[in-house]
Amino acid sequence: MRSLPILSLLLLTSFRSFGQSPQTPATSIPSDKKSATVAGNVLRLDTGEPLKKARVTIQGHADEEFSVFSLTDEQGHFLFENVPPGSYDLRVSRKSYVDAEAVRTLAPGQNMTNVVFKLAHTAAISGHVFDEDGEPIAKAAVITYRASKRQGKEQEIGDDPVLTNDLGEFRIFDLAPGRYYIAVNFRLEDAFHRYTQASDQKLNVGYLPSYYPNTVDPAKAQAISVRPGDEIRSVEFFLHASRFVTVRGRVICAIPGNSAASGNVSLNPQGKGLAQALQGINDNFHVKDGRFVLRNVPPGSYDLTASYRSGERDDWQLARRQLEVGNSDVDGVTITISRGVDISGQLTWEGAPANDPSSLHPRLQALGQDQQLYFSQPTVKPDGTFQFKNVPEGSYRPVVHLYGPTEKFFLKSARYGRATITDAGFTVQSGADLSLELTMSSRVAQLSGIVSDTHSLPVAGVAVVLIPDPPHRDVVEKYKVTTTDQNGKFTLASLTPGDYKVFSWDSVDESEEQYGEDWFDHEWLKPYETQGEPVHLEESDKKSVNLALIQTRSDSPAAN
Repeated sequence: MRSLPILSLLLLTSFRSFGQSPQTPATSIPSDKKSATVAGNVLRLDTGEPLKKARVTIQGHADEEFSVFSLTDEQGHFLFENVPPGSYDLRVSRKSYVDAEAVRTLAPGQNMTNVVFKLAHTAAISGHVFDEDGEPIAKAAVITYRASKRQGKEQEIGDDPVLTNDLGEFRIFDLAPGRYYIAVNFRLEDAFHRYTQASDQKLNVGYLPSYYPNTVDPAKAQAISVRPGDEIRSVEFFLHASRFVTVRGRVICAIPGNSAASGNVSLNPQGKGLAQALQGINDNFHVKDGRFVLRNVPPGSYDLTASYRSGERDDWQLARRQLEVGNSDVDGVTITISRGVDISGQLTWEGAPANDPSSLHPRLQALGQDQQLYFSQPTVKPDGTFQFKNVPEGSYRPVVHLYGPTEKFFLKSARYGRATITDAGFTVQSGADLSLELTMSSRVAQLSGIVSDTHSLPVAGVAVVLIPDPPHRDVVEKYKVTTTDQNGKFTLASLTPGDYKVFSWDSVDESEEQYGEDWFDHEWLKPYETQGEPVHLEESDKKSVNLALIQTRSDSPAAN
């Protein structure tokens, strides 16, 4: 569940001792005169009643493995003693309530005993799905999308859609406050098995994906706004019938061997976000003959993808092409799977290198693709070399991740062959024998400061967001976010040098990465653009900035 902004948050806690193994109970932490104590309560926001069985967690900033949790008692109370001094992320979660979080800095010997979290109820959206005659449709897939955008794409909530029951009813629950798009996808053959492959029977009509409020055009979809505890009912869909066609073709496998393997062919609508609500157009094929049939396809522009997994571990063979589908059946479609490109690479350092090169993981981020591409992911050898195998043709941007300790490096420059790689990425083509050179730097920058309100008082528990200046706003890795501690202070570490703006809002929809935060939406950010504080960071810079809290509502309380 996602985090509620300052509205629900006053404070919180729980933890693990320095150097203690994750399995050691918190009660066994040895006493230390320099350690701190954290205690408090978790309450309902609407009534103030205590919440039992809320999960309270603390995670250290200096050591990401320093983490432990506890459950609140009948009085909503929690207590942790002998907490090492330092800075921590504090989180609380409970079923049917919106998560809350904060940053707290603990001094040696400090007793922080009045910590309070007030949790808001999650919201729900319910309604019905009917056919063109007003009859209920069972087993229709109702898909929820987060309205804020990340890289221009609405974010689907969760892995599985909600299915309607026999009365056509659906209920989407456990929603945090925010704005959501609702889409419905119904494939007749999935529900009623109205055709068999043996006889090659097919339906001539079907239902197009529908978006709230009852439109088949994703550009005309409207978001539904929900507040804490909202129960929004009577969201009704009446599906529109359309002529469907059949696409037949053959997958040509230009890779020797694996004739006994089988794979999958799928059609996905071109376009991002809501356009992907049309799901389930796929078929299996055998590599030996490659034949496939895609039934009940509505007219439109698609990406046709064919893939299968070879005998090598994690080695997927894949091909993609565009396909236009009109009002008639499409026959004789071919798509050829060829082995991808092997790319050798070299990783070099400026400044102190990583202690363990194998903890660094170069990745290729596919550009302009809504579907994940599967190919081997390399590990860096002690001499800094690595190799990507079987990379499909396309455009990519290199990134480097570190799994384990906090990142203290950035990707300073990259080259593919003789060409410098910019944010626009580079193009992989068959027949090109080019190497990838990545230059890392440990000379990261740091930005710290304090957020104050209109009365020049420090504000606790608000988000501070560092946003790169255009044209780098499509590079997710350059965004950084943190939360102010109880003194209104914040620190953003391990920053890539460059030009940024830093913002802090009194109310903003923070969320886990899968949803996409509001600040990734260029349109959402536009009204606040002039209120951001410009910051230029050089290598190894340690700068400080004082921020004025951006007011988005009139009832914004300060956290205790």
